[in-house]
Amino acid sequence: MTPKAPWRAGFLSIVLLLVGIGASAQSLPAQSQLQSPVAATDAMRALYDVAFQETLRKPADPATLVGFAEIAIRVGDLEGAISALDRLLLIDGDQPDVKLELGVLYFRLGSFEAARNYLEEARTSGRASAAVKDRAAAFIKEIKRP
Repeated sequence: MTPKAPWRAGFLSIVLLLVGIGASAQSLPAQSQLQSPVAATDAMRALYDVAFQETLRKPADPATLVGFAEIAIRVGDLEGAISALDRLLLIDGDQPDVKLELGVLYFRLGSFEAARNYLEEARTSGRASAAVKDRAAAFIKEIKRP
């Protein structure tokens, strides 16, 4: 097995966001929780804008892409998160965790065929953990066949 890249340390937070655990206000820093919802939204949007600009400066930096994807999910820009995660696959195409998350994002968007493709790739990858394979299989079962 190949060693994990250092940027993968932040990947768990993406997983948590995608399954809905991290998307709630409880996952925001304590300082953000004290602000009104409008101020928190404005602060998150400003953070999103900064993260987006960073992806323009460092389009092939995995840590930058993961950070942007995480923020994009929080502000509801699933397409932006997909774009960032797709770029990660250009850097290293055999990443079952990334493929799983792309499948989940496409599932959330209702693009079930694209979701199925990514989920199948994650499920059948030799590098995938049992948890990734199980989660991918669960989502595949939820996709209605035409």
